[in-house]
Amino acid sequence: MEKEEVTVITADKQELVSVQRTQLSLADSVDTFSLGLSMYLEQLELPTENVLVNPDQRMDVIDNLPRVVSYLSTQQKGESLYISKFIAACGAGLFDAALNFLWNETVTNLRKKVIRFDMDYFINSVVTDAKRRETFKGEDDLRKLDEWELIKGCKDTGIITEIGYKHLDYIRDMRNHASAAHPNHNDLDGFQLVSWLQTCIKEVLAKEPEGPVLEIKRLLINLRTVEISQTDLPPIEANIQKLPMDLIDSTIRAVFGMYTDPTLSATVRNNLKLVLPSLWYSCSVESKNNLGLKYAVFSANAELERKKLAHEFLKIVEGLSFLPKEQIAAEMDQVLENLLTVHNGFNNFHSEPPYARLLQSYIPQNGIIPEQVNFTYVKVLTMCSIGNGYGVSSAADVYYQDLMGRFLEEQIIEFVKLLQDSDMRSRLQFSTCSVNYKELAVNFLPKVTRIPLKKILEVITNSNSKVLYKLYLQSDIQDAFKQL
Repeated sequence: MEKEEVTVITADKQELVSVQRTQLSLADSVDTFSLGLSMYLEQLELPTENVLVNPDQRMDVIDNLPRVVSYLSTQQKGESLYISKFIAACGAGLFDAALNFLWNETVTNLRKKVIRFDMDYFINSVVTDAKRRETFKGEDDLRKLDEWELIKGCKDTGIITEIGYKHLDYIRDMRNHASAAHPNHNDLDGFQLVSWLQTCIKEVLAKEPEGPVLEIKRLLINLRTVEISQTDLPPIEANIQKLPMDLIDSTIRAVFGMYTDPTLSATVRNNLKLVLPSLWYSCSVESKNNLGLKYAVFSANAELERKKLAHEFLKIVEGLSFLPKEQIAAEMDQVLENLLTVHNGFNNFHSEPPYARLLQSYIPQNGIIPEQVNFTYVKVLTMCSIGNGYGVSSAADVYYQDLMGRFLEEQIIEFVKLLQDSDMRSRLQFSTCSVNYKELAVNFLPKVTRIPLKKILEVITNSNSKVLYKLYLQSDIQDAFKQL
């Protein structure tokens, strides 16, 4: 190949001139290598077409390498073995192999970043299956993660950016379909390879976690190593509220994994109890649903200790309403039975509040509950709310009023149907109970739209409280019941 002349303009151009001369020399070498290899393959009677990329494409890579590699520090360059192999493969014309080397360098670097940052946090956030999590005990176990899990986990935990993740996911897909990792006959372009190299260097190799993710690292270190008190919470909670939601989601997944570990020390568990409400308040609904599902998984797999700790976790954050509906129905039924038992028992004014508070934790703000427990829920809550003839537990009534304020028409229908229930009719013989029942009907009336339901509520609110217990006998009420 004919060499271009290079003119040195000033002394500070010496390095550039040296690089240009090297590139000119490489261009000759690339041509010579290609010709020699083709002749050798012919002698072996092997294919020579579509084996090596043409020299011009290779030089597109080589010409741009100095600028792209300059993003790496001297130390990073010395540790980037696969980048050297990438360049060698590009010079040889094996672009598919070069892409594979670039991806290997990227994955290796990501694993090192995970280890340097906080491997336990990363694994607890990414590997949510408890049994699988137990298999990750050391740094070498990171190789058990699929590569898509690795890069997604790095995105979720803030080790790489959202933009970096999108680029890497595309490069990963190209590596799977156009590199030497799998049989293929796809053509790769020199400028594409340079672009992917630049992406991997700028988004991974030459970039360290920064900003909010470092706050999470400090928080996790403190949770594990320092005993936190209530007075330490305000600045911690303020920092949590400033974090991006995706990082909060990954943090609460990791914290849930820590909390449900039966071997966790009491000090760390107590620290977690203090910060759980803040994390729960700030995380996404999707994360809350996922954590509720984990409890059901522990239950289905008979992981009793983890199930107990998961329930404790959800109880602390008042998140039992995020359990799967079947699980909520079963547990609500038990809570309602216990609440009714203490309500009818001795010293009920003192005994009811803890059960009322627990019941509240199962009910979402939208008031939607499993259909299976709708009747029992309304009956027990109404009976406790109107009292037992001696009054109402004032400490528990706060929860009763809150929960009845979330009643939907489905619950209000069951409320009026209680006029037919023998237990309720017996209770309504007490004047204080019947007065309280009427007050509830007054509160429900503006919330309903169904004409028959509105009619029954109007009859209740306009009736003498002394006759409520036999109101169900009226023909107009019975007709209205049939239309509900």
